Amino acid sequence: MGELRIFFTTDLHGSDKCFRKFLSTPQFYKAPVIIIGGDITGKMMVPIVEKSGGIYVSRFQGQERILKSESEVSEFERIVCDSGGYPYRTSEEELHKLASDESYKEQIFRKLILQRAEEWVTLAEERFKGKDVECFILPGNDDIFDVDLVFSKASVVENPEGKVVDLPMGYQLLSSGFSNQTPWCCPRDLPEEELQAKLEQISSNVKDFKRCILSLHCPPYNTPLDEAPKLDKDLKPVLGLGGTPIMVHVGSTSVRSLIEKKGPLLSLHGHIHESRGAIRLGKTVSINPGSEYSEGVLKGALINLKDDAVKGYLLTSG
Repeated sequence: MGELRIFFTTDLHGSDKCFRKFLSTPQFYKAPVIIIGGDITGKMMVPIVEKSGGIYVSRFQGQERILKSESEVSEFERIVCDSGGYPYRTSEEELHKLASDESYKEQIFRKLILQRAEEWVTLAEERFKGKDVECFILPGNDDIFDVDLVFSKASVVENPEGKVVDLPMGYQLLSSGFSNQTPWCCPRDLPEEELQAKLEQISSNVKDFKRCILSLHCPPYNTPLDEAPKLDKDLKPVLGLGGTPIMVHVGSTSVRSLIEKKGPLLSLHGHIHESRGAIRLGKTVSINPGSEYSEGVLKGALINLKDDAVKGYLLTSG
């Protein structure tokens, strides 16, 4: 039996730079199957306010930016997009409306999110049409449900949410971007019992878990893959001795239970950006490549499967 190579990344959070790098992974890593494992969209709109005299002003990463020409504005917009933000040219009047009208702000933000998602799908479709590449882009718990509509129109890129998809050489991919409940009450957060029921329903379509790959956005609970800073009631990190954050386990008990009961060949996760690593959980190799999307760094995992086994894996960064 031949060898199947998979490239997996996750939590790009709107970073144009990371997505462009992702599009190059089939050629660079010789990987015919590539996966984004959730949290595709960004978290921040960056207004760029037009002033008199053709000058624009914006605030980004704690600094005020004064942009004096179209080329400076365009370059600033590129920087914002590469870090995962959504630049938005606006007027003083509209800026006040954005600040005072939450529904209007959400309407504009949604428009920007979907616009970039459409641009990404178009780029991927153009790049991979007619190529021997299987590209899966999974929404995560942070992503609004409207992005699913964007992927439903694609022909080359596939949203594998809630599906068991056949891969080359008889492997299968089971995917879900839903997570256990987070403090931020994200669109795809679920109570553990509901998440467990969802995963059990999807799992019923798996032919053989020994040849199954899980792409589950949330990592298994109480492992090195799910450690995040403990938060207080104001969602600020709780600091311990020396001023370092106290880390706690925040992953899913349902995800861990599925892995331990079914023993899949491989499980791929994200969600917790700082918990980059790979472990063996029972018979399963479980990986979280982490994320540094705001720096434009594409964190990933390159996995080789052969003879129904994980023959090797490499955590990548570039």
